[in-house]
Amino acid sequence: MILKNYKEIKNEFFDVVIIGSGPAGMSIALELEKKNKRCLIIEAGKDTYDEFSQSFYKGKITGDKISELSSSRLRQLGGTSAIWGGWSKPLEDYTFNNWPIKKTDLDIYQKSTAEILKIKNIFRINKLSKNINQIEFQYSQVKFADQYISHLENSKKIFLLLNTQLSHFEGDNEIVEYAHCFQNQKKIKIRGKKFILACGGIENSRILLWTKDKNKNLLKDNSNIGKYWMTHAWILAGAGLIDEIELKKINKGFIDYEGAIHFATGSNFIRDKDLLSCGLYMSKNENKKFYKEIIKDILCLAPGYGKKIAKKVFNKDLKCGNIFMHVEDYANIQNEIKLDYQNKDAHNIPRVNLNYKVSKIAIKSAKLFLEDVANYFRKNDIGRIALKEELHDEQKFKQLGTYHHIGGTIMGTNIKNSVVNEDLRVHDIKNLYVVGSSTFPTSGYTNSTFAIIQLSLRLANKIINENI
Repeated sequence: MILKNYKEIKNEFFDVVIIGSGPAGMSIALELEKKNKRCLIIEAGKDTYDEFSQSFYKGKITGDKISELSSSRLRQLGGTSAIWGGWSKPLEDYTFNNWPIKKTDLDIYQKSTAEILKIKNIFRINKLSKNINQIEFQYSQVKFADQYISHLENSKKIFLLLNTQLSHFEGDNEIVEYAHCFQNQKKIKIRGKKFILACGGIENSRILLWTKDKNKNLLKDNSNIGKYWMTHAWILAGAGLIDEIELKKINKGFIDYEGAIHFATGSNFIRDKDLLSCGLYMSKNENKKFYKEIIKDILCLAPGYGKKIAKKVFNKDLKCGNIFMHVEDYANIQNEIKLDYQNKDAHNIPRVNLNYKVSKIAIKSAKLFLEDVANYFRKNDIGRIALKEELHDEQKFKQLGTYHHIGGTIMGTNIKNSVVNEDLRVHDIKNLYVVGSSTFPTSGYTNSTFAIIQLSLRLANKIINENI
């Protein structure tokens, strides 16, 4: 049921109050509904994009330049899923090396997650070499607002309250009693048995930091809120040529599908070289002008090979295109979300000041992995790769966009090293949970949404089965 204002639920008491209607919050609500749990979703935005509402997401970035905080996330029903690219796959096994849970803890929710995203539950991996895997993504077309708004309108167990911004939580004795919110410029208090914060990789930290300021009896010992913030650098790393037909001949396990060809680091690359993970894809739809520019360069350096390349390109045997990468970053305690007390939103809540710098090891990892791929192409005579000069020199890489907000409320074994435990419960509060990529202790290279939904379903089922 979609509610117009708070008066429709005044004095109501819900089993679960979920703050945020993106993939995390929506997935939890849908799972709770199956077991007749009544829940309330609080969404700060409207059912569609609104420029004034979006302005609440403005913030300051200190350090390396990344995408503006008010454009890399959405404040509306369905959250940032309204603009996501749909790339979906589970995290790699090695991503969980520093997590308090294992990949197997999420694997049991893989099928259900694929169903929510309306994709095939098929994510093949083909080992090309010790360090290189060919990988498979599925592409989801689901925009959560469009997909589930009719369901929400007709639900008897899920209640949705739009245009309602959570300011902070109030409570005492390790119990949250209510959520202090603003609706239509009025202050309201929403009560519940359990509260789940599902507002994304910036707002989750902001709300907990403001709660800590406003209520000294809550979160008093939780000192890691906002810390270990990460993102995936999305970069144009170079350009290359690949003879897909020859690659299929030398590798019987080749994953054949339409679209870009994807490669990623294998576990040996991470373990043996003590580096971070990377994923890359080569666009196979570049125009002929781009082909000619690359071939011209090759002809100048190696005329014989250049002629061979030219023939294959224009016979469509050879794929030619830009190489893009998603690069994992190091979980650095100094990459941190803080409150900016000099800049506040319309409800007088401090905006965020995000301090972020790309680590040298991320740049080095991207370079070395792309060199491994280039050497594999050359050794097997299936193509050539040229790195961007600034990446080759390990100087920097230009961010094309940073839309994956990770960390800030990370999961861990105790309050000294994390914000939430393995069940996503805030360490020093008995009935407050956080879900989303903000809880990831490490990011891996993989897009976050699939794992976010897996974690959300896991939390929902723990609430259902263990009555936590």
